[in-house]
Amino acid sequence: MKIKISHLLTMAGGLLFAAGAFLLMPGQARATAGLCANCHVMHASQTGTASTPRDYLLNSDCLGCHTGTNDGTNGPYVLTTGLSAGTDISTDLAGGNFGWAEADARLGHNPSELTTADTLTQPPGWKSTGFDANGQVGTSWAADKLTCAGTYGCHGTHDANGVTGAHHSNASGAINSAPTSVGGSYRFLYGIEGYEDDDYEYETTTDHNVYYGEARTGLETSGDRVSDTHTMSYFCAECHGIFHSGSGSEGMLDDSTDTIFTDPWVRHPVDISMPTSGEYAGYSSYDPDVPVASSDVSDGSLTVSNAADRIVMCLSCHRAHASPWNAALRWDPSSVVAGGGSSTTGCFACHTTKDT
Repeated sequence: MKIKISHLLTMAGGLLFAAGAFLLMPGQARATAGLCANCHVMHASQTGTASTPRDYLLNSDCLGCHTGTNDGTNGPYVLTTGLSAGTDISTDLAGGNFGWAEADARLGHNPSELTTADTLTQPPGWKSTGFDANGQVGTSWAADKLTCAGTYGCHGTHDANGVTGAHHSNASGAINSAPTSVGGSYRFLYGIEGYEDDDYEYETTTDHNVYYGEARTGLETSGDRVSDTHTMSYFCAECHGIFHSGSGSEGMLDDSTDTIFTDPWVRHPVDISMPTSGEYAGYSSYDPDVPVASSDVSDGSLTVSNAADRIVMCLSCHRAHASPWNAALRWDPSSVVAGGGSSTTGCFACHTTKDT
């Protein structure tokens, strides 16, 4: 889907901003520390700031602070300008890079500062009911577009408070106790649990994020999958709920009828524990390029031989921001050819016998 971040402090979503936690070096506690002037300015007329004052004396907005090229010593940067055709993701962090969507609108979410325009009137798979346990995302999509934070945003609370104060109270490491504050939530995604990698996955050989998932092993029998509202897939469902429940064509035209998962699958399951046998047995070690979630995020380790550590989620296939491939996929779908020969690319990371 395409998103619009319109000056971040003037959208109907309310106070949408980011500040200097990104100025910290990896390995430091990520609650804001350092010079106040890194994030705040006393007068809007001061050199280098916008002529229009910003709330809380902030000297920049979300992408103003999060634009750059990651090198492992700065950031996190989620927008690298000037990306063009190609697939080099060596400096992209876990969420991907909005720069790909700037190059091609089909490659991910589209903030308003990008050259690609937002044309959608609601998120793909939008479901207006059933996924509001952490606060209802705004519903007037024709008039208001998705923003970084706030009522129509991903980060922070779904109201005018957005991420207010979160950078000064940011938790780190394990976030696994049903968070009730933005600063105490995984990556400022209100109410979501997880384990935060201290370098945002600039490197993954030493450590990586651990995403929280629900280790369900069977089909749903009654309604939307809301039994655990703190998983990463539940967060995605706050805007894309139809993709997360329902059988047959239910919900495609009338979201109020979307009810039950049934066999055979018509939508790829999420928050489902991948079997350890059959074609899935080949997923024998954690692959950060095709990550699985865990029901235990108390530390950064995963033993994918355990059912509770191999949970399929939305981010198993997609980047949160954008990627070099359509729909923010983690891989080129044209390279995934069933029976095409030995491959561990994309779908074959989990469906390990279908490559040959």
